[in-house]
Amino acid sequence: MASVGVWNPDTKLDIEMKRKSSFSLLGNDQMGRPKPVAATNDHPGQAEVKSKLWQLMSSYKANDKETIQKSIVEHLEYSLARTRFDLSQEDLYRATAMAVRDRLLESFNDTCTWYAEQDVKRGYYFSAEYLMGRFMHNALANLDLEKNFKDALMDLGISLEELEEKEDDPALGNGGLGRLAACFLDSMATLSLPIWGYGIRYNYGMFKQYIEDGRQIERPDFWLGNACPWEIARPDITYPVRFGGHVEETCDSKGQWCIRWTGGEIVQAMAYDNPIPGFDTYNTNNLRLWRACPAKEFDFDAFNESNYAEAIEERRRAEDISAVLYPNDDKWEGKVLRLRQQYFFCSASIQDLLREFIKKTGRQWSELPDKVAIQMNDTHPTITVAELMRILVDVQHLPWDQAWDLTTRTCNYTNHTVMPEALEKWPVEMMQEMLPRHVQIIGEINRRWIDALQAKWGDVPAVWALSLFEESDCKKIRMGNLAIVGANKVNGVAALHTEIIKKETFPDYYQWHLAQGNSDKIVNMTNGVTPRRWIHVCNPILSSIFTKYLGSQEWLTDLNKAKGMLKYKDDDKLQTEWAEMKRSCKTILAKWLKETINLDADVDALFTWISKRSEERRVGKECRS
Repeated sequence: MASVGVWNPDTKLDIEMKRKSSFSLLGNDQMGRPKPVAATNDHPGQAEVKSKLWQLMSSYKANDKETIQKSIVEHLEYSLARTRFDLSQEDLYRATAMAVRDRLLESFNDTCTWYAEQDVKRGYYFSAEYLMGRFMHNALANLDLEKNFKDALMDLGISLEELEEKEDDPALGNGGLGRLAACFLDSMATLSLPIWGYGIRYNYGMFKQYIEDGRQIERPDFWLGNACPWEIARPDITYPVRFGGHVEETCDSKGQWCIRWTGGEIVQAMAYDNPIPGFDTYNTNNLRLWRACPAKEFDFDAFNESNYAEAIEERRRAEDISAVLYPNDDKWEGKVLRLRQQYFFCSASIQDLLREFIKKTGRQWSELPDKVAIQMNDTHPTITVAELMRILVDVQHLPWDQAWDLTTRTCNYTNHTVMPEALEKWPVEMMQEMLPRHVQIIGEINRRWIDALQAKWGDVPAVWALSLFEESDCKKIRMGNLAIVGANKVNGVAALHTEIIKKETFPDYYQWHLAQGNSDKIVNMTNGVTPRRWIHVCNPILSSIFTKYLGSQEWLTDLNKAKGMLKYKDDDKLQTEWAEMKRSCKTILAKWLKETINLDADVDALFTWISKRSEERRVGKECRS
């Protein structure tokens, strides 16, 4: 639980981009792991102590059977407080997960240190969803430790496969959007690219599906109910996020005119890190999720007056933000909560990444696009454009033109929605009440944008179609338009999708940029899946067949090499192995159905039916050709 009570929304102090625990000026915190270098403020003998610490931390955990067993047992007793007489499968899973996480953290810490030392350009993926799947099997496969842990557990009479079934699936995503985000994180780690994900640590998914009496039943998906052994709570990485309040004109410390957003409500964003290991690489990246906490635990005066509901109202309002993935937005209140969610995680993420950027001594803001890239996954995070401008202009006091140049060279936008009417639009009234300064900033962006359009095209209907504001009975801000105006690159997730964006979804924007000689403003990035998780981990028998016939596991990092299987398409031996693989998977499914919902499935009949359908499709295809 994060400590609280530091941020007062009415304070005149600058609080953006400052961690609560230190409340230091930006960039003054010490970094990372201890190193044997004496600092000027070290006490006598401190350098020697640091050197000893560094030596103790310089080695890695071994991965032999005995060491792995010892790691698991130590976590059982010292992390979970269990005895050898009081163990459950859930305890064994959690202890094993922690043993795997120990090894992930070694790689994670080294990766972060390497990034800092090399001063690499970093990418940050902003997404409201991450459909990650279970962590343990994927982590073991990517770390190449699956056999080591399987053998170590088997020697203790424990089945790794049974333990893996005890893991809760993180309810952080819903569909293709979240799956794309998860696959990108896996791919970036595997390619050893310095890219982190940012999102929300939802307590509940949309729902968890059960089958009762042959019918689907939905219940709350409280995936954190048994705690998540993979995440690392970071109470020291906590940022303030403001809602409401008012905007005032004032002067900065140098006496220069500026605008300050103050008052309103402060919510704390506390970080939880989830290491993302790459496959066949030393690299481990990170998915940083934000949990919403109140600025103070409860109203002590109201509590003493026995007004208990009022005493915890602030806590409830804050915790609502990270409570549920996609709250129902049929009503105004639901829309408000969604907007709060989106701004909450974007603001915290931008503060965090800018704080990392400015850490380096001598860093200039002009370096921002050369060191930082922000990818906005769909319209949910597109308030990022206005928030980045607010921090650069209001907090860092950069001139507007410089701040806009940096923003438009740093941000990028992935479009998932081809229907213009499905793109997010927020009522100006709602935005004005919740984010008054951002409405001003978006208004100024739009004024300058419309002026540029009219200077080239005149006052024609196409100009107002490109406006960031929709003039109707309820005036709204078009978040898709804001994303395109504020992005360096816009991409679709398939070649056909990208062409639809150019010709149907945003045709006027496309024509405008073509006229400016910018033909690659809208580009394609084909959506895909990771073969590591969705073949190698999900279906290890199929994976072994690919590896056997292709001669190596290189296809797991270059899926184009799977085309080598085509030369065996008429091989009877392969066809037999392939059919047996499919039959074994159906057998596993039948067993699961029996154990889970007491349903008897005839594997032979199912397999025969599937084979018949496959043959019918093959014959039909031949006839058509």
